[in-house]
Amino acid sequence: MTTARRVAALAALLLASCATLPPAPLPILASIPAAFEMSGRLAVRQGERSEIAKLRWTHRPGSDRWAFASPLGNEVARIESSPAGATLIQAGGREESAASFAELTQRIIGIPLEPATLAAWLHGGTPGSMPGDWSVTIEETQRAGEVDLARRINATRGDSVVRLVVDEYRALPE
Repeated sequence: MTTARRVAALAALLLASCATLPPAPLPILASIPAAFEMSGRLAVRQGERSEIAKLRWTHRPGSDRWAFASPLGNEVARIESSPAGATLIQAGGREESAASFAELTQRIIGIPLEPATLAAWLHGGTPGSMPGDWSVTIEETQRAGEVDLARRINATRGDSVVRLVVDEYRALPE
């Protein structure tokens, strides 16, 4: 294969990996579930620095787990929290602990994020000013029974921008 064909094939592969996926079918919900799992893409920009990752988030009362993966799907880090604190586990097994989830997201993506804040955004909170002084725009929602779930979220605070695109969402048994 010639160099030009390899470059063209690589470009096509990269474009395909960035394409927006159609949303997965949503569950029928009577109310916001106490436990859920979602997967999607998280993009963060702060000043000139920007990051993008795949995110799988498992929320249960009293705990959250965020698994970050590269755009190609390799897990690069995981944050797990409980009432006792939070732990960051990076690829290779290196662990760091902190008192809060936000402290660890600050270390790994440069912006302190709390799962409770993102859960409010995800579950269709009122756009505009939301918890944590973020200005939030819910760009797309999906109806899941009696609940509107955000599909695309754009949040800004100062020079920080967080974009969350939800590809899959499911309620978990409590």
